[in-house]
Amino acid sequence: MDPVRVRVLVSALIAGLIAATDAATGTGSGLKAETWDRIGTFAAVLRRAGTTTLVARDCPSSLLGAFHSERNAVLICANNLPNDPAEVWGVLAHEAAHVMQHCRGGPLLIDSEMDRAIARVRQRAPRLFKELRLYHSSQQRDEVEARLVQTLPPAQVEALFQRFCGKRLSGAESS
Repeated sequence: MDPVRVRVLVSALIAGLIAATDAATGTGSGLKAETWDRIGTFAAVLRRAGTTTLVARDCPSSLLGAFHSERNAVLICANNLPNDPAEVWGVLAHEAAHVMQHCRGGPLLIDSEMDRAIARVRQRAPRLFKELRLYHSSQQRDEVEARLVQTLPPAQVEALFQRFCGKRLSGAESS
């Protein structure tokens, strides 16, 4: 399938997921994982796709998580997160978005969707939006997408991961 067509279809999928979330909640706010089991299950999916998942207890105080593309590894900084599955899910979903970008080989959204994505992040998570200014301009697009993904309900994050990284789950090369 044509790469531009794929990106347009994925953008439509993300837009549909946003609309469905808004309709379901009535507020436009994302839903979080409520159990450690859900987090463990999703972390296992990441590992099945070839992404190493690490939990550290000695991260710098400002770091909640990270994705290292060359090592294909997600790091969760337990020492900087409360013992709350909703908070941990947010960080895991955010870092999973970077894994999806890695699987995709670039951005998740087409350029014409970025203004809408920025508006959604600003509306749903003002604190996350303000944090964007801490990043170099070359990283902001990836960070907007990751913040958008982390505001989605767990089932939608999992569906997007399947969409972008599903070939890795089946053992085939990622696109």
